[in-house]
Amino acid sequence: MMKPTRPAGATPSRDLSALMERMRPALMAFFIRRLGDPVQAEDLIQDLFIRMATMTSPATNNPEGYIFQAAANLLRDHYRREATRSRYQRSNAGDPDLAIDPIDAERLLSARQSVGCVARTLGGLPDRTRQIFILYRLEGMQRKAIADAFGISVSAVEKHIASAMRALLAVMGEAK
Repeated sequence: MMKPTRPAGATPSRDLSALMERMRPALMAFFIRRLGDPVQAEDLIQDLFIRMATMTSPATNNPEGYIFQAAANLLRDHYRREATRSRYQRSNAGDPDLAIDPIDAERLLSARQSVGCVARTLGGLPDRTRQIFILYRLEGMQRKAIADAFGISVSAVEKHIASAMRALLAVMGEAK
């Protein structure tokens, strides 16, 4: 049996683009009928074609049937994820500490600015103070181990940590 030949100049990406263009309206209708949400339908279509683009080679003589089977599988996965998310939210509804916290753009921006402020403050500290603070607070090293590593006393390590904390608290106090 001979393999079908591609027209001159045709590539897998062009074939996929043409197939996507041809199948998109039918897939949109398929997903909207089942989900009722055009935005989710659009996301699932994009996911479907990303999966198809990353496949090594779909060995099928019926690409339309293959695409709709893949779309049905993608929809099934979507329903499973939503059911899991819904069960999780219901199980944690009474516990505010476990509730899903939506990402708030303002809080995200504030957090990024705070991290930037901390990084700038740490960058402005003397090298030894910065290194000791990072080892203690971020790496979780014991003060005694830090003192041994730097050849200084535990008291000196505590003074470096206190100095870094004062600098951070001063900057964070100004930011409010």
